Parts: sequence; structure tokens; C-alpha cells
Amino acid sequence: MPSDLTPLMKQYREIKSRYGDGILLFQVGDFYETFYEDAHEVSRLLNITLTTRDREKANPVPLAGVPVHAAESYIAKLLQAGRKVVVCDQVEETPGAGGLVKRVVTDVVTPGTTLAPATLVEKENNYIVSMVRDGEACGFAILDVSTGEFSAGEDSPAAVETILAALPIREAIVPAGSTGLPELVRAINAACTIGELPPYRFDDGVAREALGAHFAVGNLACFGLEDRALGRAAAGALLGYVKELRHDELAHITGLRLLVSEESLFLDAETMRNLELFEPLRGNAPDTTVIHHLDRTETAPGARELRRRIMHPSRNATVINARLDGVSAFAADRSSLGALRTRLRRFPDVERLLSRITTRRAGPRELLALSDALARIPEIASLAGRFGAPIVGEAVERLLTPSRVREIVERGIDPESPSHLRDGGVIRRGWSPELDELMNASEAGKAWIASLQESERRRAGISSLKVGYNRVFGYYIEISRVHDAKVPADYVAKQTLASSQRYVTEELKAREQAILTADARRVELEREVFDQICGEIARESAALQRVSAGVAALDVLSSLADLAVERDYCRPEITETNDLSIRGGRHPVVEIISGKNFIPNDVEIRSDEKSFLIITGPNMGGKSTYIRQTALISILAHAGSFVPASRAVVGLMDRIFTRVGASDNLARGQSTFLVEMGETAKILHNCTSRSLVILDEIGRGTSTLDGLSIAWAVSEYLLEDEGRRPMTLFATHYHELTHLAERYPHVRNLHVEVKEWGDSILFLYRIKEGQSDRSYGIHVAKLAGLPEKVIARANEILGMLEKEKAADTVPERPRPAQTSLFREVDAVRERLRGIDVDGMTPLEALELLAELQRLSRE
Repeated sequence: MPSDLTPLMKQYREIKSRYGDGILLFQVGDFYETFYEDAHEVSRLLNITLTTRDREKANPVPLAGVPVHAAESYIAKLLQAGRKVVVCDQVEETPGAGGLVKRVVTDVVTPGTTLAPATLVEKENNYIVSMVRDGEACGFAILDVSTGEFSAGEDSPAAVETILAALPIREAIVPAGSTGLPELVRAINAACTIGELPPYRFDDGVAREALGAHFAVGNLACFGLEDRALGRAAAGALLGYVKELRHDELAHITGLRLLVSEESLFLDAETMRNLELFEPLRGNAPDTTVIHHLDRTETAPGARELRRRIMHPSRNATVINARLDGVSAFAADRSSLGALRTRLRRFPDVERLLSRITTRRAGPRELLALSDALARIPEIASLAGRFGAPIVGEAVERLLTPSRVREIVERGIDPESPSHLRDGGVIRRGWSPELDELMNASEAGKAWIASLQESERRRAGISSLKVGYNRVFGYYIEISRVHDAKVPADYVAKQTLASSQRYVTEELKAREQAILTADARRVELEREVFDQICGEIARESAALQRVSAGVAALDVLSSLADLAVERDYCRPEITETNDLSIRGGRHPVVEIISGKNFIPNDVEIRSDEKSFLIITGPNMGGKSTYIRQTALISILAHAGSFVPASRAVVGLMDRIFTRVGASDNLARGQSTFLVEMGETAKILHNCTSRSLVILDEIGRGTSTLDGLSIAWAVSEYLLEDEGRRPMTLFATHYHELTHLAERYPHVRNLHVEVKEWGDSILFLYRIKEGQSDRSYGIHVAKLAGLPEKVIARANEILGMLEKEKAADTVPERPRPAQTSLFREVDAVRERLRGIDVDGMTPLEALELLAELQRLSRE
């Protein structure tokens, strides 16, 4: 450490040396200061002025600071940028030895462990994830410190990616030097902060001990982790890391849920993005997302629960039907539904209040807010009890979980409490005899002070005499200079002003000392008592979380019922078949944007008959809306929601895949075509007969012939394996694909209906049986506003091309051993002889087709 450092900078350097990986906010008076490299980074990230300390020296210290009173908003920005923030506070006002006030680190905050309301999104969870891998098995655990939600599991890396897809994961920890895990984390969330821990932190024995001690259980069978060593390791490492970071026992984490792939309908990140479930595909337009129109919840826990149900829809018919029964019960009694939703409105976020209370981050008013929330529970339970569905009854039982919390708060916390503890006046009389004595002493002293002014005026005969107080001089008696001759002899001069003099007396000094001593000790003792009260509440964590879960369940069911009533949604019928039948289906977002102009359409997919639908027709005709609404109706049904249709029969699915549009991933150096083929390969590798596959164009990112070849081959692949033939909707401009219906009985051709008016067309947005014979591309171009000269020339060129094309080239029926779309060419035959058909992957087959096509042209 340099010898010319000031005592303050030596203190800073010593603390910074223990937290080198974080930005240290170092309190100096009313500001949090940052120095050196931290100052440069904070100045850049927060767009605040970079200045210097000790600027008269040869090497001034870079400095950037933010006001203490506004620190939360600045910390939130640093967390959003993925930084770790270390908060170092002054814990005394008077300097001690060496002329320095004492400073200690009071908080260490990371993106995935923050508890401050300003750093959290109210309606979203805030997860930190832990991962460990052994070969093709991956253990994972996710934790929302702000709510106490804790889950773990073990599966293949691909399955883990799907399980965690689109979750709001802000931070991840992995074993140092692990291969593949950072890449897996980035595939789930590219903006996630990744930290590495020593591998021993993921040891199974350490994990067993940590989890067993926290939950006070002898074995982990009750959590389903007894035979999932990697899942245990990830959970134990995560719990230990957060406890160490927060310096807290995290009493509000009261359970550990096992996540298994068989429980949920899998939606990968591409599917959620393509269907705009939570984020818009383009720009900042939240009104284009499904959740924007679906979410009518009145509480933050309800909003988070709704998002979880949409991200991970159930595959269990019993669970789904129980949820649908709840929605039906609420929808059937609109009067009671409205009354319940009114009572739920602005209900406090019990989960996040609890997390702040148990970790000693809460203020008095947060405890009062919790008590107020619990005071509303009996009326909510009474209203909800009117609805007869079993799932509603279960939620009411959670609400009525016995708890002492309201009694504790009402007995211990003054209802007129300030928002913080530093000035006292928080704890009610009767909680602590010692505190009551201090209150009495302070109040008696202040009552004496209050009476002093009148008694001294009479004694001195000075009517303008005043008794005052300031933080520098304490209590004083102030007399105007014109009355100097009347000043009593026992007054001692304290401070001289221009027109008056301030005095003290021995009795006033003694009373002041007694008051200040009592007040200081009172504030100190109130902090201790407040901490005790928080501890009492922490012991009720499990009961409070049950209450919050009950409120969230009622909120979700009642909000879905409100939506169903207003938007005329129907209850879907859930079956064990591989079929999908929708009458009058609508897109839940487009129908709102379109208003009364939206045209409903039917969907019929039968696994034993027509399971592969090819939809042709012009752009803007409604193909994309049709296939997307089919996927969305399926998702909503599995989530336990009514759906936008007049009737829907939905077979249980395992996964929904979408390959939609064309988009470059320039950040990863991937072209449109490579992204498209990668997404297609994922579908071909992972779909089953229980899957729904939505394809909106395949092969558009390459030449027409290459694209058609690939689209044809993909279609055949999805059709030919009876054991894994998925339900498929394929919207395409390749009209040649409609010939697949001549060769495969499971193919059904559909088209969007268009009415021609001379040189113009009218989109009717109806899906009809049969194939479209024209693409109407030039008509669409005209509607888009291309110049008339361009349109005329395009029609000329189209006419010439149509004359040159004698007939469509239809691929030959596949041979038993090898699919071929080409005439036999020697070079092609030579290439085919060296192919291991059985060992090829679907993606390799697609690449081979492109190569064979090139050879056939040579």
C-alpha cells in the first residue's frame, strides 16, 4: 500500500482488497464514493461525472459518487449491467482513533440475489441458477432469493436448456474450469452474469450436509433428490453461495421442489420468442405479446405464478382439469368474481416482504404492510369460499394457515412508525420493560424541557426568552441582547449571536445528558427489539408462504375467468389422444388488434388420419396467424386457461416446436440460413408423436431449388416415421409441396381464401380445403406500394417465366434405401456409394441433399 495515502484511502484500500470482484460503494458523509477503476466504470455505466480526489497531488485519485438517499436507483442500474455491488456504510458519526469513522460492509448485492424493490421487476421472478455437469448429465438448481422459490433437477443438457428457457435468470454459478456449462448458460440467457466457484463447492457430500442442515431433514428423499446426485450438488452449492454472500441463514427458503421434464409441456426459447409469449419480436412493443393481453392479475405473486404456468404448462390432465374447474367456477358467478377481484386489488407482495423481513432488510412500514395484508385475508377467504371447485377450496385452506404474525406486528410495532429505525419511535409500549423505562425517561426529560421555557420566563422576567435545540450545541436558553441585565447569575454563556446570547444551566445540561443518553439507548434497543420481531416473523415463513401461494392461486384463476368472460373464451376438452380439434379458433393478440374484423378458423389434426397440414397462399393472407394461434391455443389449454375458440379438444402434448421467419444471429456469427437449419435440426432430433410442430417457411434463406429440396426432405422425414410422426402445420410458398398429399395419406392441403377483382385481390382470411394455385406475390407487392413501373415489369417477367416452365418438376417417390430428387448422374452415384445411411443425422442428410444437387448440375 502506498505510503502517502490518507487514513481514509487506507481504510478504503483495505476493504476493497476483500471485495475485488465488486464495485465498492464507500460512504463518505451523504455520498457513496467510488475510486480508481471503480470510479471509471461507475462513471461510464451511470453516466455521472468523473472527478478526482487530492487533485493537488501528483497522482490524484479518480472519483465518482452518488447520493446515499438515491443509491437504490443507481445500484439497480449497476445490477442491470451485470455488476456485483458492495455497500460499505458509516456506522458511527463521531470519528474514533486515527480520526476515522468506523465503516463496515453492510450488503453485497449481485444481479441474482438482490432484495431491494427498486432492483426487482414486480411481476417477474429474479433467478440465480447453479449448474454442474458430468458427461451427458447436468444437475441444476434455481433460486429466487426475493421470494424463497427453490427448485432443482437433473437431466440432459438439452432438456435443462428447455426447462430453463425464457426464465428471468440474472446470474449463474458453475464449477471453475467446467466445459460446456458457460455456453449452456448463455444459450439460455445471453445476458446472464456467470461466476465460477471452486469445484469442491459442488461436492455431493458438502451439498447433502448443507441441504440437510438448512431444511432439518435426515435425508433428501422428501425432495425427490435422493438418486439425483448432480441435482443435489447444484442445489447445495447454490444455497451455500447465497448464504455466504448475503451473510444470512435465508429462513424464508422453506422448501425445495424437484423439476422433471415429464411434468411440463416443453417450450424452448425459440418457440416462446416466435410466438411472442413474453417479449415482442421487434422493437419495444409489449402490446404485441401474449402476456400483455392475458395478464389480468391483481397481485404480484399472482402475476409471477401466471408466467410460470405459461412458461411451463402442465402435461398432467388431472392438474389441467382442476385448474379449468376453478376458472369455470369463477366464470359462472360474475358478481362474486368481481367482488373477489376488488378485494385482491393492490394486495401486498407477501413473498417479497417476507424475504426482506427474514434477511433483516425491512423497515417498520414493511412489517405494517404485512400485517395489513393478513388483516384482509378473512374477507378474501370468505368470498372465495362461495366457489365450489376443489382447487379453490385448496387455495382457501392455504389462506387460513394459522399464523402469529399479525398478532406479533400489532403488539410490537407502532402504527405511526417512521419508514426507518434511526430516529426511534417504532416499538410499542409493553413489548420490552427495559425499553418502556427508556421511553419514560426520555418523555419525562422532554416534558421538563417543554415546561422550562415558561418557568424561566417567569423567573427572569423576560417574556421573549426561548428554549431551543440544535444538533451541534444541544439544548440552550436564548435571550435577546437588550435583556443582558436581567440574565440570572446561574446562566452560563454557550454561544454569542449578533442580536442574542445563548445560555445553559447545570440542571439543563444534566437533563440534556439524561435525554440524549435515554434516546441513544432507546434507538439502539429498538433496533435490537425490531430484530427480535423480525426473527419471530421469520419462524412463521412457511405459513406466510402458504398464504401467499393461496392468494396467487385465487388471483390467477379469477383473472383467467375474467378474461374468458370478457373475450368469450371456451373451456378446452383435454384428452389423452394425439389429436387436435379447434372450432372457430382465434389468435389472442391479433383478434384484439383487429377488433371485429378478425376471422376465426377451424383446425383438425388426427394422428391416425391427417396429421400433417400444408397451408399455401399469399403473404398477408393469414397463414402465419393461423398456425401461431393453433400453438397458442394448445399452450393456453395445457396451462389450465380457457382458450379463444368456440370449441377446442386438445390432446396432451410433450413439446411444441416452432420454426418461424428468418433472422440472422450476427452476435454469434450465424447467417439466416444457418439459424434456420439449426432450429430445424433441433425439431427433427427431438420431436415425437406427442409433439406439435409449427413450420412457417423452411429453406427461404437459400436458393429456391436448395430451399425446396430441403423443405421436401424435412416434410418426408416428419411423415415417414410412424412411431414419431408429430402433429405438423407447415405454412409455405413452395406450392410443389402440395404434391406430398399424393404420396402420403397423412398430408392434408389447405389454403387461404383470396378473392380476385380484376388486377386486385381481397384477402378473406379463411382457411379452406385444397391447395393454392398462385402465390399472388405481385399483388401483395402492389399493396405494399411498389411503383407501378416495377409492378408492370414484374408481370412481364412472370409471364415469360411461366411460358418457359413446361410443367412443375415433382420429386420421385423415395426409394427404400435412399431418398433422391434427381435423375441418375454418374457423379451422384459415386457419391451415394460412400454414404452411411444408418449413421446420418437429419442435418447431415439436409447438407447431403444440397451437395447432390450441385453435383447434378455439373
